[in-house]
Amino acid sequence: MAAVDIEADLSPLVDAVVSGNLDRTVATAREYLQQESALDILIGHIGIIAAHGDPIGHRTTTLAAASMLSRFIPWIPAPIDTAEPPKERALPLFIQALKVAMPILHAGREAQAHVEYPHPLFPSELLDSHKSVNDVMREAIENNDAQLAERALLGLYGTGADYRTMQVRAYESIATTFQNGGYPLIFAVRGFQLLDAVEWGDRAPNIIHWLAPHLPLSPHNDEPTWIKAVRAYTAESSHSLVDIRTRLSAPKDENAIPLRKLILSDADTTQICQGIYNALINGEASPHAVGSIIVLAAADIIQRVGDEDRELFLRAAHGLLFAAAVRLVFRQVQDVEVLNLLFTSATYINTLQKEVPVQQQQAVSKASTIGGGLIAASQLETLASQLQAQDLPGAYTTAQRYLKIGHDPRGLFGTIGLAAAQADAESVQGRNLQIVQAAAEEFLGWPKTLATIDIDVLLQVALRAALFGDKTR
Repeated sequence: MAAVDIEADLSPLVDAVVSGNLDRTVATAREYLQQESALDILIGHIGIIAAHGDPIGHRTTTLAAASMLSRFIPWIPAPIDTAEPPKERALPLFIQALKVAMPILHAGREAQAHVEYPHPLFPSELLDSHKSVNDVMREAIENNDAQLAERALLGLYGTGADYRTMQVRAYESIATTFQNGGYPLIFAVRGFQLLDAVEWGDRAPNIIHWLAPHLPLSPHNDEPTWIKAVRAYTAESSHSLVDIRTRLSAPKDENAIPLRKLILSDADTTQICQGIYNALINGEASPHAVGSIIVLAAADIIQRVGDEDRELFLRAAHGLLFAAAVRLVFRQVQDVEVLNLLFTSATYINTLQKEVPVQQQQAVSKASTIGGGLIAASQLETLASQLQAQDLPGAYTTAQRYLKIGHDPRGLFGTIGLAAAQADAESVQGRNLQIVQAAAEEFLGWPKTLATIDIDVLLQVALRAALFGDKTR
């Protein structure tokens, strides 16, 4: 899929968004939807520009979520009784993405035009020092040296190294750190997804430059006490995971299932870490399966929270955002260096579940009536109407029926994503789109080796997140 040329094709759209005129932005966005450009690429390029004006990072993460969610929209069947142009239905998600970018796009365009990247630190320059790029990245993280981290990543980029090598070095360097609520890892994973949307090529320095300041441990970082116990555990030679490199037998992913109960228990950090180690080494479960079970435990925590407590819902959902980002790492790379992320993820979710109280509503009830027929398009139209009416039980029942009949789940999550886009992303800082994206990716990426596990909780979380936020007019 050919990427969109920024200078030639996106200037009118960027100009419209930068103007702050929503009517002009909507009209211009409509014109782009009628072209052959894929929406994920369009949003991806907007995100690459906007990242230069986003030192906090949350808007870029939301743009990544919108880009990835837009990939599900083509899987929504054409409406039965309307003549709506197929591309027009993507407009709400496109507009929400542009509104998210609006406050930072002007600064991002100006910064991108004048950015000066630091001199790359090429791996060949490390030969005399007997240091590896991993060593340099860890040094940068520990010493709060954002420029050194950027130089090391740019050095890999400059050698023409595979883009996954850059990902591994970034992930591994922060695998046993946890500051700012774990956002450095979330930013890394979602920032790299933006690059996936536009194809890495010469665009990688944009995201590396945006990401590098978030990776190092700041002098006054807010790391919790439990992360020190994780570091101590993983530093012991008896807990090395290197044997996974030479394992020849097929994964025994069912041995990861008990982790769900362990994570949701009162176990301490050492017990959680030992459980992860046992699942990976003694149980021979795959990192992907272990990560997926951790995500499922994170979704269980969200379902403890009632619909009326938005703040607590978002706090609980942050665990899903982090755990889902970690799980996605193991879809991208296989290197043993990033396995420590599983210890960090499981311990964080275990700590979170001890802090989130169980409220009255723990599950979505089923509707008393069923609609939508058997045709996929009709069912998804019914689902969209139910979400618009805030009918969560009805939406859940329709979604379950859609899946049981065997329709493509991508169309389902495309519909849920569009429903989430009906809410003003500013009212919840884009968290609704991020949560729907995470839940959708986890549902769709669930390991086939764990097919007997009920993962409806991920669907429920996605539906609930779609109803968050103040509706746009």
